[in-house]
Amino acid sequence: MVRAMRLAALIAACAVLPACGSDGAGSPTDASDLTGDASPTDGSLTDAACTTPAACDWLEAYQREVVGKLAGAQEIAPGVTLAHRASAAEREHARVYLLAELDRLGIPAERHAYRASGTNVVGTLAPADGTPAGAGLIVIGAHLDSVAAGPGAADNATGVSIVLAAARYLREVPGRRHPVAFVLFDEEELGLIGSKAYAARLVTEQVPVAAVHAFDMLSYDMDGDRAIELWSPVAALEAAYREHGLAAGVPIQPVTFSRSDHQAFLDRGLPAVGIGEEFAADDHTPHYHQATDTYDRIDFTYLPASTRFALGVIEAGVTAP
Repeated sequence: MVRAMRLAALIAACAVLPACGSDGAGSPTDASDLTGDASPTDGSLTDAACTTPAACDWLEAYQREVVGKLAGAQEIAPGVTLAHRASAAEREHARVYLLAELDRLGIPAERHAYRASGTNVVGTLAPADGTPAGAGLIVIGAHLDSVAAGPGAADNATGVSIVLAAARYLREVPGRRHPVAFVLFDEEELGLIGSKAYAARLVTEQVPVAAVHAFDMLSYDMDGDRAIELWSPVAALEAAYREHGLAAGVPIQPVTFSRSDHQAFLDRGLPAVGIGEEFAADDHTPHYHQATDTYDRIDFTYLPASTRFALGVIEAGVTAP
């Protein structure tokens, strides 16, 4: 009963929250290619019918734009181009952009400040037709920060672009039966600090959680097999990804791996999985944590393909009883 009351409060709050690979495969050669019909300059969104992830024609252009702004390929605000997302000032520029983008998508969003130096961004999407009894929260997350060495295009602007794409897609999905939180975690590179704080908040507030999908680096696929690595998945989430992978011809590689935000939730006993390129299997970007982790080295064939696949898995969970 307490859990149900907490969840009802969370959903009610949605209405009042403030607005808130190949090396370079498929990448444009100049900044003019970073924008497109996916993001009109007047801030409106005029998506064509997008009833399945495969039908979302806006996806690649949108992810190019998000990664480009976060990784310094174009201005994130007038007169502001990010060199990285490690300093407090640059992470704040990223947060302002992410809050504005969620607001533009019609997703109520807030700052989750957990200490003086750290603030997550949390957007919440209520179920389409009320919340069935016991329907747990589904968290879709990625870390917004980078190391100081470089712009962090792969690590983790790609993950952030998946979260925003999920928000843009799921808002139009009918029959959503679970509330969804789109969370951009701060300070992952300093020890999963933001995700630990958010996981602690969920536990303290006794919010029932159905699943946590944490995305971190989907930028590189040298052997072209489209494989996705699942990091320390709980059994139910591994089964869901395997089922969809079998149908889509996407190899699914579960591994034990603790160095990303999913681990913060597993440590709290919450059902979680990390999703990334084949980091453990050594088919991952050679630019990891380097100055060369730039926009032009993202595989913009693999990223949207992986995003469409993940959206299929997530949609099935969001619409499940």
